[in-house]
Formats: sequence, C-alpha cells, structure tokens
Amino acid sequence: MGQISESDIGKKVTIRLHDDPGFRDIVGHLLSPTSLKNRHGETVQFDPAQIYIWREIIDVPRTATSGAPLSVRIYDLERIANKTWPAKEELIVGNWIFRADVGITRRANSALILGSDDYIDQMITWYQERGLNPTVSLVPGINQKLDTELENRGFEKLLDLEVLVKDPVETKVDFHYEISDEPSYEWLAIHGDEPIKDLLSKGRAKHLTMKERDKVIAIGRIAFADDWAVLSRIWVAKEERGKGFGRKILTALEAESEGAKLALQVRLENSPAYELYKSAGYVNHHSCRFRALPR
Repeated sequence: MGQISESDIGKKVTIRLHDDPGFRDIVGHLLSPTSLKNRHGETVQFDPAQIYIWREIIDVPRTATSGAPLSVRIYDLERIANKTWPAKEELIVGNWIFRADVGITRRANSALILGSDDYIDQMITWYQERGLNPTVSLVPGINQKLDTELENRGFEKLLDLEVLVKDPVETKVDFHYEISDEPSYEWLAIHGDEPIKDLLSKGRAKHLTMKERDKVIAIGRIAFADDWAVLSRIWVAKEERGKGFGRKILTALEAESEGAKLALQVRLENSPAYELYKSAGYVNHHSCRFRALPR
C-alpha cells in the first residue's frame, strides 16, 4: 500500500516499522498519519519514514455460531465460560482443568474436560487429596468414549445443561435497575451465594438487581471474557413469575453486554427459562454434563 494519509484516519491497521536491528509491529486505530491507539487505549507515535509495510485490518463480523469447526468452538466457549467463573485453585493437566474452590458450586469444584485424553485417575486423586468429591464437566457429544468410561467407573450423572448462544445485540431499556461490579450482600442472599462472593468478584462482571418498592424481584449476572459475555444467576421472585420480569432482566443484561457475543446455560427441564431464552433469539450450541462419584 502507499503512504498513510489523512483519508486513512480511523482505520484499524497493522504497521511494520524498521527498528534496528530488525522490525517492530504496531496495531491499532489510526489517530493521524503518525499515531495510532492500540487495544490498551495507549497512543503510539511512529515515524512514517520507518514504515516497511502496512495494511488495513478488516474485522470479520463476529457470530456466535460460525467460524472454526464446531468441536473447536465448543472447547473455546467452555474455556471462556471458565474464565467468567474462576476457581480459587486450578491445575491444567493435558486438556483437563482441575478446579477447586469454596462453597457449593459444581463449576468451580469440577474437572473441565477439553479433550479426549484420559486423566481420570489423576483427577480422582487430586480431588480426594482436597477432601472434595471427584466431579467432572464434559461435552458428551464429542467426549462419548470418556463419558462411557466415567459411567463404567461409577461416576453418576448429576445433570445435563444446554449452552445457548446469541449474536451481539444493541439493546435499550426504558425501565430502572441497579448495577454493580461486585455483588451486594442482598444480591448474594438470593441464591445463598455468600460463600462464593470472592469467586463472583473475580474478573470483570456486572451484577444487576431489579426492585419494586424496595423489594428485590429479579437479579442476574453478566461476566466478560475475550469477545463473549456469559449470563448467569438469573432469578425472578416466585410470586412475580409470569409477569414479564424474566424477559426484563434478560433484556437488561443484554443492554450491558457491550456488543459481545452472548452465552448462557439452562437445564432443559426448566422449560419456562428455556422457552424464554429461545423466544429471545438464543440458539442451542452444545450440551454439557456433570458427573460425580457417589459420596
């Protein structure tokens, strides 16, 4: 390409600069023919005379259901979801992630299986050394052999979940809700989440609360990792269900998604929630399963 000009300002570019004794690459959005803003928000100055080559980066539209092969996308999304619910202790063993934390939380106290390698024996020992019940989370659709082996070794099925996804949305709301980076004790009390406050406060997340006459009627959490936002802990007061508050809190969470792709988990037997998400445009991505040895 030719030299950078005023007409290129605003473009996302990658620039290779002569930088003795070799080259140096910078990436970001052009602020001027001699500066750009990188992904950290920092302004980087450069000398046009040092440009070896540059090109514009055309972002491919982000979608929740396309791109890499399905198995790759499934594992990527499982890794991303794990980042939004980070256990206090993690150990990576091959393609497995052993996770341990306080409180009653299956996700943070289970081994996440992200490949076909068999580390069942190591996993059992690791959890028993910590006084925890050996528990795993896997995707049976692409881990059928491991799922069968776990069942044969006495791991009972605890529950199956559907992971639903949705492309980025721009949503505006005309109703009030409270929002905080860290969950309040009032928010935590809804699900009895006080023991896992530290877990919920890790990473970047928003905790939403809807009230009427100072009474909590709905809550939800949206947590961010990479270019995804994962929704969880969605709840509506029992006496207020069927009045549209589930859709309202879902809409509020989407309004806080900052243009990220959306994902959530739901049990199929929770038909009201499942139907709500489907009607809001969420589509099935994959199924996941928790198994554990009997106590």
